[in-house]
Amino acid sequence: MMTSRERVVTALDHREPDRVPIDLGASVVTSIAISTYGKVRRALGLPETPVRVLEAVQQIAAVDEDAMDALGVDVVPVFANPVPAGAPAVVEEPDGSRWRLDDYGATLRMPRGGYYFDYTEFPLSEPSVDALDAMPWPDPALPERYEGLRSRATALRASTDRALFGMAPGGHDLFNRLLRVRGMEEGLMDLVANREFAEAFLDKMTASICTAQRLFLREVGDLIDVHFMGDDLTGQSGPLIAPGTYRELIKPRQARIMETVRSCTKARILYHGCGAIGEFIPDLIEMGVDILNPVQVSAAGMDTGDLKRRYGRDLSFWGGGCDTQFVLATGTQDEVRAEVRRRIRDLAPGGGFVFNPVHNIQPLVPPENVVAMFTEARISGRYPLSV
Repeated sequence: MMTSRERVVTALDHREPDRVPIDLGASVVTSIAISTYGKVRRALGLPETPVRVLEAVQQIAAVDEDAMDALGVDVVPVFANPVPAGAPAVVEEPDGSRWRLDDYGATLRMPRGGYYFDYTEFPLSEPSVDALDAMPWPDPALPERYEGLRSRATALRASTDRALFGMAPGGHDLFNRLLRVRGMEEGLMDLVANREFAEAFLDKMTASICTAQRLFLREVGDLIDVHFMGDDLTGQSGPLIAPGTYRELIKPRQARIMETVRSCTKARILYHGCGAIGEFIPDLIEMGVDILNPVQVSAAGMDTGDLKRRYGRDLSFWGGGCDTQFVLATGTQDEVRAEVRRRIRDLAPGGGFVFNPVHNIQPLVPPENVVAMFTEARISGRYPLSV
């Protein structure tokens, strides 16, 4: 039997390991909602423990080792330290709602009984270079972000046979950060109507991301197996940005970031892009992306069989193992198992597939469905495939 790390590396080499590798909790886009995680632990018969928060905005859980063991998980996260003095304070309102600021000064709110924090107020109202220069900007080079990181990653690599998944601090997205600083409508308009400002913002963000990548990878680049990048370019039905505009403004800067990452590590680069991202897959391959996530199977043009046929030689697929929008959330356990078998049949032949459902497992998903999904992945994902 292979170790987890051998299993992941073999699959990403486009070879067939003993079984399809499994991820849950290696990143902030492959984990599980806090409320659902506690129920899954109970369904697995694991002891009650305080749930640790992996990422507060999405309200997702850090998956404990005993749950990884029970579910067959092959990957663990390696993150930089939180912002010094802890995460931004959450303010509780009398009506039960909560709000907080992000590192750039945007306001995020969660209504009473809500499941996430959503962006509601944006810090940059004026699309000018002067306003951009005056805006507070988080420092990606703060030494506190990286203190002790190498020693922790070294100890983790020695203590587990799971693959290590790296994620640098300070954000990874250009396009989405513009929308979170300006608001979606204004940010989209800036790319066309306020080009000088948009390019200045993108250049500043590119420099910040490159600095964070270099400093993070200086500490752990030789220890991690997979490294996270990402930027959501598409929605459920198609691109949010004209492909020509993307290739003129976003892609060259993304390529610069990819070059920085490539110069600092031999880890595979995973690119996270939600939605109907098929329009941009050739661009990602051209830039050197190795792995696509989350493979949103319910979005337009994201048929897993077609994706494997067209791009399976160049890309591995990390995700797409089960439709989280519909099947996992509302289907029966038999429907979940059938969905898992279908996606393994499409994506797993020849390797190049790490099983994870599409994005994070959401609140209100039946815990029995989660257990059924991972159990079926371990059974049907054994090579040689019989599904």
